[in-house]
Amino acid sequence: MNTPVLEASAVDKQFPNGVTALQGIYLTVARGETMVLIGESGSGKTTLLRLFNRLDDPTAGDIWIHGRSAREEDPILLRRRIGYVQQDGGLLPHWTVGRNVGLVPTLLGWPADQTQHRVETLLELVNLDPHHYWDRYPSQLSGGERQRVAFARALAADPEVVLLDEPFGALDAITRDDLQKQFLQLKGKLHKTMVLVTHDLNEAFRLGDRVAVLRQGRVLQTGTPDQLLEHPAEGYVRSLLDHRAGFKT
Repeated sequence: MNTPVLEASAVDKQFPNGVTALQGIYLTVARGETMVLIGESGSGKTTLLRLFNRLDDPTAGDIWIHGRSAREEDPILLRRRIGYVQQDGGLLPHWTVGRNVGLVPTLLGWPADQTQHRVETLLELVNLDPHHYWDRYPSQLSGGERQRVAFARALAADPEVVLLDEPFGALDAITRDDLQKQFLQLKGKLHKTMVLVTHDLNEAFRLGDRVAVLRQGRVLQTGTPDQLLEHPAEGYVRSLLDHRAGFKT
């Protein structure tokens, strides 16, 4: 069996105020897989996501990346090797689109011409004309355009792993649907290992190869969309699936 790209092993997370965010988490993400973490607010999904690039560290247990403990990794260098997309995009407002997308290659010391070519390639990949968008600022973009730029920035250094924290959550329904379609197209082309957080079951089933259902800091069930639909765990998972609104496989 191949070593998972990402793994959480017996992970607990307790914050200084005494709040327990995660309890006994076991989760593996295979190479090229899109794992979706779904749960209500406070379920621990974003906390778990943040552990994978050491924006936070577990209180107990360990996070493994390519079979190596994340605790052994320099957090700054680790984050430069992992793409990260926030819900609001997280773009630097005083930087142009071109500079935002080229941030990580610049930090890694890429030559300017290589960085420029990479930025142009990625903007085209997310359907943004480099000549039109390069010198624009985030405030001049729509919500959907900002998320496209954020995704291009996450891919800039060609990371194997991309983490996405509700990347479509703040968008209107039409833009959200359009970006989900593009995400699926990029997923098929790029074959990245991805972990995506959402509170939307339809989105989870549409985008994920596997889905992990979290509640109160625990993983209740993990499986493909079909596995969850056919064999939901009793209690919360079954209730969640029973109340899905108009979802079609």
